[in-house]
Amino acid sequence: LFLFFLCCDSQAVIEPTTSGYTCSLNQTTSPCQTYVYYRAVAPDFLDLASVGDLFSVSRLMISNPSNISSPSSPLVPFQSLFVPIQCSCNRINSSMSISYAGLNYTIKAGNTFYLVSTDQFQNLTSYQSVEVVNPLLVPT
Repeated sequence: LFLFFLCCDSQAVIEPTTSGYTCSLNQTTSPCQTYVYYRAVAPDFLDLASVGDLFSVSRLMISNPSNISSPSSPLVPFQSLFVPIQCSCNRINSSMSISYAGLNYTIKAGNTFYLVSTDQFQNLTSYQSVEVVNPLLVPT
């Protein structure tokens, strides 16, 4: 399962579609580094290791911008975290490209695109955008 995140160039005022923010493949701002705001939640995401695994980044890459003194410190429920991601412009079809963060997530039995986008990724993406970038995947 590949995930798309709603991220965009902060200088542009572009309204997203349910599939995401459109972008131009020849944009000079692609790829870009940015941060997502994520909250530590029980039971699965109360340590930096599990959050880091979810976003494919190290604990240190989350602890520094989140002002956490030790990468091995336990988190409290709803603790604010800043997680670095890399965005790019991804061609969806011949007429549309969307801003995209290429993260891998293994969908579990009983998950839906909606649950993945709202629970694990806390609405950082929409279920429609997850479907768009995974056209052949059928969650069970």
